[in-house]
Amino acid sequence: MSLLAILLLLGVLMIASVQGYQGYSETVLNGKKYFISNSRRSVSLAKRNARCKSIGAYLVKIDDPVEHKLLVGAVYRYKRWGPFFTGITDEGSEGRYYNFNDKSPAKYLKWKYFQPDNWWGKEHCVEIWGSRLNDLNCGRRGRHICEAA
Repeated sequence: MSLLAILLLLGVLMIASVQGYQGYSETVLNGKKYFISNSRRSVSLAKRNARCKSIGAYLVKIDDPVEHKLLVGAVYRYKRWGPFFTGITDEGSEGRYYNFNDKSPAKYLKWKYFQPDNWWGKEHCVEIWGSRLNDLNCGRRGRHICEAA
């Protein structure tokens, strides 16, 4: 096999590992595996979670400041248009945020200034926006972040 063929093969393998599988890019942060969706489709929170489950994961829960900072860095590194949906919501319990997958209370919420504001009474999902969190309409177009189970 020629050197050029080997280099091309290595390039293809590297691209495949960065792109992940089934429409996700995979990253490992502090020993945990995360998947960032490549699609910005407008779907419900339940569908986003179902897509995570299809790859053996769930919508991300943010447990502490360290995980929050690592996720902000990962989103920034991908340099993709957001929003980047998490699995945190207050749907059905206005102002009381919980994790969609297991209904446990959200552990860590570092809000953007003047957030959450539940604009027009329609913002029940949480996104990573810059270095902080923001509430937004769950049906909005955007990517989502899954965490390996």
